[in-house]
Formats: sequence, structure tokens, C-alpha cells
Amino acid sequence: MKRSDPVFAAVLAGVASTCAHAQTELAPVPHLNVIEMFRHADMLVQSVMLFLILCSVVTWAVMAEKSVVLGRAQRRSRQFIASIRGVRAVEDIAKRTADVAPSPVGKMWHVAKEEWDMFQANRRGAAITPHQADNLMSRMVVAATLAQEREMQELSRSMGILATIGSTAPFIGLFGTVWGILNSFIGIAASHATSLSVVAPGIAEALLATAIGLFAAIPAVMIYNKFARQISQITGTLDSFQGELSTIVSREMEVIG
Repeated sequence: MKRSDPVFAAVLAGVASTCAHAQTELAPVPHLNVIEMFRHADMLVQSVMLFLILCSVVTWAVMAEKSVVLGRAQRRSRQFIASIRGVRAVEDIAKRTADVAPSPVGKMWHVAKEEWDMFQANRRGAAITPHQADNLMSRMVVAATLAQEREMQELSRSMGILATIGSTAPFIGLFGTVWGILNSFIGIAASHATSLSVVAPGIAEALLATAIGLFAAIPAVMIYNKFARQISQITGTLDSFQGELSTIVSREMEVIG
């Protein structure tokens, strides 16, 4: 067979084409980092990433604020409960808690004490009937319950933000990923190239959105659960005080009556 043989020439051309294609497939993948992936991402994907980063910042800001508020409320409420342990009369509660720092339990006590003081002022030393005692107990319990609900609403503020970020951030990141992958496939089809160096950057940019979504969601869920447990503990403390106050008032009503 001569080198000028058309068949031999065709074989050589095929081998050359295969080698060239292999070289293209094995072309080195460009160096990727987070900043470069963000810069080359689609504008919509960039917007998704920025929004998720903002959500993460909000999560940590809420954590810092709620840690201080809930920690202080829990600590001061326990101090209040400890200060009235063993008390037998309503007026003794006022004496023992005069110097205690303000707390959710303290606010419940103050509104209940206002009902007590109003009742004592109107009674003017007269004997207390069972009906009057029941009415006083009901008013004090209602006043304390309303104060408790107001305090719990205040302590639960911003919890909805954490719940929303924790539940939606992964899906927002997934949306950015799907959009980025679609754009990558469109680019691959337009360039008629399927090498790793062409495919990898676009896919990596798209997956970055999901990674940021998880980065925002996981701490939000963990922080939400931590604060939910803490709020539940504070609620238990307030319920315990309300029961203890009712017992003290009932006992004193028996003595006065």
C-alpha cells in the first residue's frame, strides 16, 4: 500500500481527528473559586445568591438579639421565682421582689398586685365573702394571663423570620441551581462543545446557589429550635408562678375571711 493511497489517507485523517477530539476532552479545567464562580454566574443566579447571603446575615443578627433577650428574661424570671420561695402572704412577695430586676414574671406579678391593691382599697376592712374571693382570684388570674401572653408575644418576635429562612432558603438555592444548569446547557449547545472545561464552570456556578441556600438554612433551623426550647422553658416558669400565686392568694383569702 502506498502512502498516497486514498484509503490510507482517510485512516490517517480519522486518527488525527480522534486525537484532536481526545485532546479537547482532556483539556485542563480552569481554576475555579467562589468569587470567580459568582462573577461568571447568570444575573438571576447572582441575585439569588445575594438574597441568600442577606438571609444568612439576618439569621445571625436575629440570633445575636434573641440570645441576649431570651437569656436575660430566663435568668431574671428564675431570680424572681427564687426570691419568693416559701412566701405565705401577698405583701411578702412585694417586699422580697422590690429590688429584683424587671422580668416577664415580675410583670405578671405587678398586674396581679394592682388587682389585689384595688380590692383591698375597696374592701376597707370589711369581711370577704366567698363570692368576692372568687371574683378577686379570677381577676388576678386573668390579669396575669394577659400579661403572660404579651410577654410571650414579645419573646417570640423574629422567630417567624428564622422559620421562613430555614424552610425556604434551600428551595430558593435550588431554583438558582436549576436556572444556572439550564443556562449551562444552552451555552453548551451553542458552542457545540462537551468537554469538561466547558461544562464544569457552568455546573459549578449553578451548584453554588444550592450551597449558599443550605448555608443560610441549616443555621436558621438550628437556631430556631434552640430558641423554641428556651421560650418553652420560660413559658413553664411563668405557668409555675401563676399557679404559685394563686395558691398564695387563696391561702390568704382563707386567713382574711
